[in-house]
Amino acid sequence: MSLREQAAADLTSIVEDADGGFGWPITVTSPTGATAALTGLSTDVHYSIDPETGQAVSGRTASVALRIASLTAAGLGTPVNVPETDRFPWRVTFDDIDGTSHTFKVAESQPDRAIGVVVCRLEAYQP
Repeated sequence: MSLREQAAADLTSIVEDADGGFGWPITVTSPTGATAALTGLSTDVHYSIDPETGQAVSGRTASVALRIASLTAAGLGTPVNVPETDRFPWRVTFDDIDGTSHTFKVAESQPDRAIGVVVCRLEAYQP
């Protein structure tokens, strides 16, 4: 097994391990309304550091990391930003650690096809 193949296998065991690992239930909805319940990594942080001042600032940063193969197997394809306001965006929903559900839209998609993962930067979404 090559190092790249080993990295892809490791990615699967880390990202999709929901039984005591880092994996977390994530629902992905395409602009056409197709939905899939997947397991991936998620973040939702409300504070960040201003790089110019080094001070903590309020600002929500959320993202998910999903296996491209899992998205494909679910019939969804790779999420992308949909900038048109008259079209539905790709949507991602997941619960926080307290069980409160949050829905986001995909603002930016960064696929890494070398090991088969896509990281999506998210923005809050109100349907």
